[in-house]
Amino acid sequence: MPLLEYVKSFHSSVSLSNVLLIGCQHILETTHTMLRSLYDFGLDPKNIFLIGKCYSSNHSVWQEMHQEGIQVSFLSFSFESHLAFDNQFYNILIQFLKNILYKVNLSKFHTIILMDDGGQFLTLSMNFFKNYKNIIGIEQTTSGYEKIKLSLLAFPVINVARSQAKLIYESPMIADIVIEKILKRIAALKIAFKQILIIGGGAIGSSIYMDLKNDYNVQVYDKNLNKEGLEKHLQAADMIIGCTGEISISFSKYKYVRKGCVLVSASSSDREFDAVHIRRKYKNIKSCHADIEGEKLTLLNCGFPINFDGGRNSVAPKKIQFTRALLMAAILQAYEMPKDSLEIFPLDMDMQRKIISKYLSKN
Repeated sequence: MPLLEYVKSFHSSVSLSNVLLIGCQHILETTHTMLRSLYDFGLDPKNIFLIGKCYSSNHSVWQEMHQEGIQVSFLSFSFESHLAFDNQFYNILIQFLKNILYKVNLSKFHTIILMDDGGQFLTLSMNFFKNYKNIIGIEQTTSGYEKIKLSLLAFPVINVARSQAKLIYESPMIADIVIEKILKRIAALKIAFKQILIIGGGAIGSSIYMDLKNDYNVQVYDKNLNKEGLEKHLQAADMIIGCTGEISISFSKYKYVRKGCVLVSASSSDREFDAVHIRRKYKNIKSCHADIEGEKLTLLNCGFPINFDGGRNSVAPKKIQFTRALLMAAILQAYEMPKDSLEIFPLDMDMQRKIISKYLSKN
C-alpha cells in the first residue's frame, strides 16, 4: 500500500526493536500489511500480540499472522449467538490480557503501544497496566473515544478516532462499502424496500444519507437533533440503518418496528439493535455473519456491522490504506512522544495533512 510507504519515509530514524505492540484489531489482510511495514523499523513479530473480533476476523489471515510469529489469539473467532457480544468480548479481553501479563516481562521494553478499535480494550488496560510508565494507547473509533474520555487515564492516549483526516475522508469510504454490502444482501434475499431510516447523524450516518438520498426515500433521526420521538419513524421504515455506536433500538422498542423491516448495523459490535434478543429466538446460529429472517423483521449479518462479511478485507486495500496509514502514523508518533502526561492527544496535524495530500493526489 503506497500510503504506508509514504508514512514510513518521514520516520527513517525510528527503531521499534524494543517495542511491544498489543492490539485489539481487525484480523484482516490490510492490518497484516501494515504490521509488516513496521518490521522495517525493527519491530519483531513475536513482540506483537493481537486479539480480533469474530465479525472482523478472517481465518486465512489469522493463519498467516500466526505462521509469521505474531501472537494472534484464536479467541478472535469466539461467538456465542445467545450472548451479547460486548459481554462475551469483555471476558475474552480479560483472558487475553492475563495471558500477556503471564507470558511477557513488560518492564524490559522501551515502549509498549496499545492500539484499540472500540475502547473496551484500552479501558480494561487502564487497570491491568496502571503500574507501568512506558505505555501509550491509540484509539481508532468514536465510540471508543467516548468510553476512554470518561475513564481515569493510567497512560496517555492518541486520539485517531476524532482526527479530521479520519472524519472527513474515511466516513464516505465506509458509507460506500456499507451501501454496496446492503444492496448485495438485499438482492440475495429478494427483499423490497421503499422507506429508509438512518439512526445517527454523525460522520457515517450523514455520509450514508448523502449517498442514498437521490435514489431512495431516506430520513435521518438523531436523538440530539430531532425533537420528536423515534417511535413514529420506526413505524414508517422498511429498512433501518443504525449508525450510533450504541443501542439505537432497544428490544423494548421492537413493537414499534414495521413488520418486514430490515435492520442493518453500520457501527460496531452487535449493540445497535440489541441484537442478542433476536438471536435468542433461534438455535444453532453458527456464523456471526448469518442473516436472520423472522416473522417480524430481518436482521442482516447477525446484527454485526454489514461492512464485515468474513472476507480477507472489508474495504479494498487501495481505499482502506488511508485508514491504515493514519494508524501507522499514530504508532510511530506513540514511540516518539513522552509517556508521562496522562492526557488524550490528537494525531499529529502535520502528518494528517501530508497523508491527506498524498491520498488525494492518487485518487
